[in-house]
Amino acid sequence: MSSNEIDIENRVNTSLAVGRYLRAMDRFEAATKEFNEACTSLRNQLPAPSRFVTKIDFKHYLVTSDQERNFEVEELELI
Repeated sequence: MSSNEIDIENRVNTSLAVGRYLRAMDRFEAATKEFNEACTSLRNQLPAPSRFVTKIDFKHYLVTSDQERNFEVEELELI
């Protein structure tokens, strides 16, 4: 067997690894799109500049934004 030939077990394992990679890439691209859309939506809703606390899913977050509507969201441990 030459060094370029791959046995059946290695071919199957490589194919499985490639399939896993492609499925993960699809999920990553979908999550990236959702994240970018969420950022755009938040920027459109934020008054600029602002600083406020909001409660989401039983947790409190400090939201700050500047004049250009760049923002930061920090989880608050205690209020």
